[in-house]
Amino acid sequence: MNPIKVLVIEDDASIVEILRLYLQREGFTVYTSLKAADGIRLMEEVTPHIVLLDIHLPDKSGFELARKYREVSNGILIFITGEKTKTTIIQGFDIGCDDYVTKPFDPPELIARIKAQLRRSGMATAKILRVGDLTINFTNKSVYKNNEKIDLFIKERMLLFYLAEHPNQVFSTEQLYDNIWGIDYNTDLKTVSVHISTLRKKIEDNPKKPRYIETVRGFGYKFPL
Repeated sequence: MNPIKVLVIEDDASIVEILRLYLQREGFTVYTSLKAADGIRLMEEVTPHIVLLDIHLPDKSGFELARKYREVSNGILIFITGEKTKTTIIQGFDIGCDDYVTKPFDPPELIARIKAQLRRSGMATAKILRVGDLTINFTNKSVYKNNEKIDLFIKERMLLFYLAEHPNQVFSTEQLYDNIWGIDYNTDLKTVSVHISTLRKKIEDNPKKPRYIETVRGFGYKFPL
């Protein structure tokens, strides 16, 4: 199944980046816009399955964009806004939104709401992360590079999936050892760096200049997004 396309139209760049991070971790293809005009253009160009829409945009009301989206699509429409009055909420549902989320919101809860809407619509999707030419399927535990499956040993796969599930978070060698091998496992800490090295040889274009598993000198390793 092709990835679900999500369009985020929100004028707060920090919220956009948070949404992008959480949505990409779930395998969605994410498009973003800080203005209504760009949002309308993206609606026409990419035909998103899901639109996450703020009401107060600098150049046009989110309600106007919602009406335009409903004219061309029966996709999932969710308002994410600071407007909490009953009148505004009712207006949002009258226009045709599927859900109405008020700020501040909890990103994991929003993801759960999106998944619930996908199940109702029959568009439920596997949890897939695509970064560059690397595809990580968290559902069936497979890894592809340039559309070719990569065979990983158990600990290599566990390392990659653990880092990818916590993007941009730095883990020390000790933390990775405890989480992957377990505190009671009887082996040397060097096994972490050995497995990182063999993993890089399989997923990186240039293992000496890694893109997917970065070394943060003096601290540990991270999977950057």
